[in-house]
Amino acid sequence: MPSVRLSGGNMNAVRREGDTVTRQAGPWTPTVHRYLRYLERAGVTWAPKPLGVEGDRERLTFLDADVPVYPLPEWVWADHVLDEGARMLRELHDASVGFGLEGAVWQSATRVPAEVICHDDFSPHNLGFRDGHLVGAIDFDMCSPGPRLWDIAYFATRVVPLTDDPPVGAPTMGDAPARVSRILRAYGSDATYDDVLRVAIIRLWDLAELSRDKARELGKPELNGHADMYEREARYLAARRP
Repeated sequence: MPSVRLSGGNMNAVRREGDTVTRQAGPWTPTVHRYLRYLERAGVTWAPKPLGVEGDRERLTFLDADVPVYPLPEWVWADHVLDEGARMLRELHDASVGFGLEGAVWQSATRVPAEVICHDDFSPHNLGFRDGHLVGAIDFDMCSPGPRLWDIAYFATRVVPLTDDPPVGAPTMGDAPARVSRILRAYGSDATYDDVLRVAIIRLWDLAELSRDKARELGKPELNGHADMYEREARYLAARRP
């Protein structure tokens, strides 16, 4: 069966083989696979299903959908994407309640309060769409326990977007309070716009540190440019808080 390298993936080389994909595995992979099986038993139908580990590669089911890459297409900014993403994130978080943490190994840090298992990278480049509507999520290898707001804030950072330099066709920061409020309503959260900004800033600083670590570990100096961007956006959002 031919193997085809898929686009995207700054941190992992993903290849498609028929109706499956393979990715570089790590010490966290058995925990992530156990978690994905738990989600399936909890009724989540749109997450990848783990098929095993073969040497240093993991195998999962392939999501047959459009996964946008940067620069993001303009349809990503539609209001219904905010609603659908927030509801999917709520379903994911609720389904994770009760997952056993004994012996768990995570690639990302565990954060307090550890309310749920966070996806930790829930944003358009890890979401699958058909006809502009959300049908699934991929790339769970960074997941780890943390607060619900950790995922909500990062999703808002990317789809609102919370930035001083929005892409062509994207809403601006003038639209941000209303768009963040829409996400919070669809999720069912009582957090505030300022709560989201506060955690988004922390999340961006965390991403900057991760990018610099991965630049050294993977020999990808271009990730330092990503870190510079995250730090700039964190400072910008901090200046907008009261």
